[in-house]
Amino acid sequence: MSVWSCTLNSFCDQVASSAPIPSCGATACVCASLALALLQMAIRKSYDQEQTDSELDLDVIKGQQLLTVMKAHADNDMRTFGAFIEDAGTGSSRHSRQHALDITLGSLAAARSCYEGIVLAQSAVSNVKRALQCDVVSSALMMHASLSALLINVDMDAANLPASSQTTELMRARADLQSQADELLARLRGV
Repeated sequence: MSVWSCTLNSFCDQVASSAPIPSCGATACVCASLALALLQMAIRKSYDQEQTDSELDLDVIKGQQLLTVMKAHADNDMRTFGAFIEDAGTGSSRHSRQHALDITLGSLAAARSCYEGIVLAQSAVSNVKRALQCDVVSSALMMHASLSALLINVDMDAANLPASSQTTELMRARADLQSQADELLARLRGV
């Protein structure tokens, strides 16, 4: 099932239900998608139709590509977390570890996409109309919140993985990503 085939009202009701999915990961990705849509709006409303090679034009393209990727992350979380829950019900630890790795890596990848969205907001903020800069900063705040939520998922899901150099590296990448996002957001808010 795709998150994007639901109405917002239906998705909200599904999240609020006792069903295992959609969960935090898909919800964070949906929030980040809405933030990217807000960023796209600010960029498009600032776009001068006579400029064909402007930075804003490139930002529109990057934003649309990133929005497509973020939407795919939401659906991926639905699939991978659903498979993890289903496997956990059968008691298969070998498969559950693989599914735990899949959802951990999926959450980390989605968080990286949130970071790319914050980078895009940082590059776009000085080029959008002054009245729309608050939308750009707000979109970055929402993407940062989604990134942080996804990284909390990484923490929880990685706890289901056996200790290894791969798990250690994954957690180092997680910490670096949070730190970079925090620094970038602080710079953006200082604009």
